[in-house]
Amino acid sequence: MPFPSSQTAAQPNSFAPTDNQWWEVVVDCPLTLEESVYWYFSQLESKGTASQQVGTRCVVKAYLLSTEFEHETLETLRQTILDDEVQMGLEPTTQVSWSLIAEEDWSSSWKVHWQPEEVGDRLLINPAWMEPPETDRTILTLDPGSAFGTGAHATTQLCLKALEEQAEQKLANAVIADIGCGSGILSIVSLLYGAKQVYAADVDPLAIRASRDNANLNDIDPEALQIRLGSVGEVVEMAAGPVDGIVCNILSEIIVGLIIPRLSELANEHTWGILCGILTSKAAWVEEHLTARGWQVTGTTYQDEWCAMTIELAKPKSTTHAKP
Repeated sequence: MPFPSSQTAAQPNSFAPTDNQWWEVVVDCPLTLEESVYWYFSQLESKGTASQQVGTRCVVKAYLLSTEFEHETLETLRQTILDDEVQMGLEPTTQVSWSLIAEEDWSSSWKVHWQPEEVGDRLLINPAWMEPPETDRTILTLDPGSAFGTGAHATTQLCLKALEEQAEQKLANAVIADIGCGSGILSIVSLLYGAKQVYAADVDPLAIRASRDNANLNDIDPEALQIRLGSVGEVVEMAAGPVDGIVCNILSEIIVGLIIPRLSELANEHTWGILCGILTSKAAWVEEHLTARGWQVTGTTYQDEWCAMTIELAKPKSTTHAKP
């Protein structure tokens, strides 16, 4: 079946890949698809990614060793992304293309996209290969060499800003659970803001490696950040009781289906949570499931098509009895 004219198939290069060449894969898509595109690149163990937002769209670039991937694999990736677009009910506007670039060009090609970035009022995200600027902000050092979060995605920024709001009163000496930790950004920032212990898990082995690498870059004590392959069950097992705060930046379907049913195992009456990865169109649906499990949303923030919810256990309603 031919592709719609708005979708451009990648054209094969006229020369075969060699050991010193890389595929530069470029995906121009709606912001709604960005998270999925990053996930697909993580499964291919991309050696570098970059993303640029333009209005309601983004351009994601990834770099793959040419000798490890045939055109057929890249074509399958392209079709999978286009299928996702259709399944989400979006207009077919995504374009996926790729080309070969030389070894000496690839590292500078993706690194040029990353510059120090301020998030909220307290945090500065700084690439590991750059000297940080003079600043009073807390510095988070990252090496975005994998297809995991670099702090640029709207959902990560929403979580970081929500964490900042908790920093002064609720993060000092806190125990935090990070479910679906990705590159470990939320875990590390929690510790930089004063938490004493974080229990983190992710289902992807590449995420575990990225989290540990980023923790090392920020001189995080391995005992303070315990990371395990898995999901909410592994976090519950590690914590072995209530935690002070829960952070979770995962798509809303996973939050509703897997996370919310087990949140109470990590909570007491003082526990707070930050949930993100939620499309604004699904916020009411997520809140409905939270309410059914005894949680209440105390605040919601928005960026692009995403929102973050701050939650806590609902307080029991007081009852009054009339005097006889």
